[in-house]
Amino acid sequence: MDYKINFNESIPEMITRLKQEHVEFGLTLNKITKYNDEYKIKKAIETIHDMSDSIIKHAVEEEARIMRVIMHNAKEESKDSIKIIQEHNWVVDFLKHKIPNMENNIFQQNEQDLQYQQVVKNEINEFVVNLRNHFSEEEQIVFPLALKSDLN
Repeated sequence: MDYKINFNESIPEMITRLKQEHVEFGLTLNKITKYNDEYKIKKAIETIHDMSDSIIKHAVEEEARIMRVIMHNAKEESKDSIKIIQEHNWVVDFLKHKIPNMENNIFQQNEQDLQYQQVVKNEINEFVVNLRNHFSEEEQIVFPLALKSDLN
């Protein structure tokens, strides 16, 4: 995965692209929820794993470009945006640590171990809900402030 950041892309263009990525991630989250609801836990985990590099790149771009504009031009209004962007820490932790751990454990578990599957299913559901909320907060709070800040 290429983590290079295009500093020539305008902030409005970038925000439009990031919102489109939120839509695409949302479609993948729908699949993950469907797999999870059908107790296709391994498939849900694989799908999260498959999208993890894209989500991490997305977060890096938001931190490098969006927060830079906000901190340079709207520092006094940045408190909520900072909190929202700090949520990337739990997202990355989930993707880099929890998912590999779940993958290892679920593939070693006997298919009959429904209790463990339920724990994993709940964790996946929580991740999906929290990630959807995170995207919504970015679109309602962070992106508008970045656009406003970019005009200053």
